[in-house]
Amino acid sequence: MKKLIVLFGILIAFSVCGSCFATEAVQERDRNHEVRGWHVKAVDDDIDLAAELVTELDTTYAQLAAEDYITAVSASTADTTQTLTIEAIDTKGKQIDVSLALNGTSLVGNSIKLRYIDQVELDKECAGTVSLSRMTGTTFITSVPIGQLKAQMAQHFNGEKDSYITMWRPAVTSTDGIVHFELRWYPDDADCLDATDGYIVLDDADMTNVCDNWDLSFEQPIRCLAGGWLAGMARGVGTSDVDVSLAIQGYDVLQ
Repeated sequence: MKKLIVLFGILIAFSVCGSCFATEAVQERDRNHEVRGWHVKAVDDDIDLAAELVTELDTTYAQLAAEDYITAVSASTADTTQTLTIEAIDTKGKQIDVSLALNGTSLVGNSIKLRYIDQVELDKECAGTVSLSRMTGTTFITSVPIGQLKAQMAQHFNGEKDSYITMWRPAVTSTDGIVHFELRWYPDDADCLDATDGYIVLDDADMTNVCDNWDLSFEQPIRCLAGGWLAGMARGVGTSDVDVSLAIQGYDVLQ
């Protein structure tokens, strides 16, 4: 009887420890597959005949042409309590967030040199348009219009993390003609400075003379390796000044 009791106790202990090991293994596996979701959308009222990145600021958006520090300024002296956060790629190719506390119409700058600008967002509404520029020559990059909190561009830089695309949603908001959309992947993020080559078309769509939108989801998310640039492009087929919008959704794997 004593042997049976001892054996029973050993089995219980083994079962409990085994459960502990299993729990730890699951936690470790989950920890190695943490993700950060992202979603971008841009509305563009000036798509012309050549393929271009869909941006809210039409043709006024300009990527950093060289690694540089950045500055921000508001058009209103009242904007002194807001913070502008810039999602960017640093000089080592890593994702980084830079925050700038606005000081009205006085320029404020950062102390970290950046390679590319991804997205720009305010924490609170501003009374004036907020502009972001290169510190060298104050070359304009992008801006956040009055009443909005983001100066969105239909793009995503994944830096040192792999990205997965789950869906995209092209739309035409006027009946100006045929619009051709492309979801492009550039394995080398440097191609953001020259988007005419070095890309893979992951998906495309054509819309003809109608106001329409398509939700294009991927049952199996598309993997984009670290170090690249995802871009939502559009062009008018025989028609300029077409009005479109484009949304892209996905997540980055944080390992």
